[in-house]
Amino acid sequence: MAIPASTTLPAFIRGDSYSVPVSFSGEDGTPLDLTGWTLIFTLKFHRMQPDDEAVLQKRMTVSGTTAVMYLAPEETNELTPYHYEYDVQLSTPDGSAISTIAIGRVEIQSGVTHALI
Repeated sequence: MAIPASTTLPAFIRGDSYSVPVSFSGEDGTPLDLTGWTLIFTLKFHRMQPDDEAVLQKRMTVSGTTAVMYLAPEETNELTPYHYEYDVQLSTPDGSAISTIAIGRVEIQSGVTHALI
């Protein structure tokens, strides 16, 4: 896989739900069915922060040619407003290979309402 370009995700408000859509395709653009693979989203204050200190890390099993990494309000509600670093990795079903498919920054802003309904 090619080295991913750095991408700034759209900012969002802490306590809101947030979705990161991902589609899988080969070098020729043909959709790839990656059912059974694992998608891993990691959010940190800075890239060199150890993984066990990540602000948020979420895993999901892929089903088909697209996936949506969904962050629920209860997962984002306690995040400190900040410009975070993130990456999205893809792991083979047996865990023998991992590829970083996206990397960059995302800003989490403070909203007015702090309570979850």
